[in-house]
Amino acid sequence: MALIPEKPDVAQQILQIEEQLARDIERCSLDERVVYMYNPIDYARIPHEMFLKRYMNSTKKVLFLGMNPGPWGMSQTGVPFGEVTMVKDFLNITGPTKKPSKEHPKRLIEGFACQKREVSGQRFWSLIKHLYGTPENFFSSCGVYNLCPVAFMTDTGKNLTPVDMAAAYKGRIFQLCDEALSQVIEMLEVKTIIGIGRFAEARAKLPCQCHCQPELARTRSSTAR
Repeated sequence: MALIPEKPDVAQQILQIEEQLARDIERCSLDERVVYMYNPIDYARIPHEMFLKRYMNSTKKVLFLGMNPGPWGMSQTGVPFGEVTMVKDFLNITGPTKKPSKEHPKRLIEGFACQKREVSGQRFWSLIKHLYGTPENFFSSCGVYNLCPVAFMTDTGKNLTPVDMAAAYKGRIFQLCDEALSQVIEMLEVKTIIGIGRFAEARAKLPCQCHCQPELARTRSSTAR
């Protein structure tokens, strides 16, 4: 009698969606200003997978949505809004990271040895700590996810967000990210999305209308670039 393959758990399914999304984006025609692409789902896979398995392995009523990895946050640790000290000391996640295939000398990936701080990550997780006390309390009903898993940079090392790209290129990226977000929302049974910034709010509206409550909250966050 043939065994029925075990269905992947929620964390594994999210990882599969992210990996496919990153591959699809890397195959896209990109704005000519994009010279470097960092994919922390790949080179920071160990801490990223630890984050998913520990905190994103169940359904969530609320999803906090960010844009894409910042140079001193998720690009270093593989964790959304992943400012190094907060990831280590509050989320209790650490682990080895590799290097992107092409690395800018001004945006070196040092993983958990990185000394620079991502302001938005510090503020976000400090607020969560203040309101919930522990990550377990927060993640019992909430989740955190980035719309785009890839970071883009110019030849000077300047961070180039998807919204900064020329219209001819960003449309396809938005389409891919929206489709992946819709899958994640449905899988997690999300009821409300809180967009961290106007861009995240705007991109969440379409899938939110399909799967979530009509209200969609927004919170402001300054990002270190």
